[in-house]
Amino acid sequence: MRRVPLVLIICLAIAAAVSAAQNAWTIPGDAADAKNPLPPSEAALKRGKSVFASRCQQCHGADGSGNGPAADPNHPAADLTDPSIVSLNPEGVLFYKIWNGKKPMPAFKSALTKDEVWAVVGYVESLGKQ
Repeated sequence: MRRVPLVLIICLAIAAAVSAAQNAWTIPGDAADAKNPLPPSEAALKRGKSVFASRCQQCHGADGSGNGPAADPNHPAADLTDPSIVSLNPEGVLFYKIWNGKKPMPAFKSALTKDEVWAVVGYVESLGKQ
């Protein structure tokens, strides 16, 4: 059996850490504290689902599991059905990510209203609770 040199292992670990750091989001402190101004309701959930279907499902998939046909295999779309997505991303962070984007995810601040984005946030939160 061949042994992998320790230097190669260290280099691979450093490369993985750098890649993860480059893909990490930088979220302003006040974004995490933002609260959804839309009261939870069937209407808001329906609106969020509709916007999600037209703007998000091509990458995140119809069910939100990250398997959409336009998802970048090198940068997979988040599985929004994973409960840890909601627990690790408070609603203000979800709003920030949708509003501002980060390649390969587009920013939606030019395409959607804030209320539409908040409706999507509510819908995404419901996916992680199913």
